Amino acid sequence: MHFNPCDPYDAAALYDMWLNCQGCPATFDFEPSRPLGLDYYHDIGQRAKAERWVVREQDDPSDPLGVSYLVLCACCGDRFGMVPEAALRRAPAPVIAEICSALRDAEAGVAA
Repeated sequence: MHFNPCDPYDAAALYDMWLNCQGCPATFDFEPSRPLGLDYYHDIGQRAKAERWVVREQDDPSDPLGVSYLVLCACCGDRFGMVPEAALRRAPAPVIAEICSALRDAEAGVAA
């Protein structure tokens, strides 16, 4: 499976560059030996999903790009009574689509 900009786990990993729990110091951190690209962010997002992290899109009127994600590790999700959701958005936020396009162009340039 490939990066899905409609999956909030993939999109949050891409937008935030990694996933940091907002309830404690837990993180899915940068892996310096791996090349950055859509596959990298997809792997982080899907690993977080498999480990029961909670990732939810949020409306954030204070964010000029209109993109915000609530990210909680499984322990904090349990502590706050939140469970992972499988819901996908209908269309990615415009900034996510722009970042995806730029990364695809960069990956194509490296491959050429």
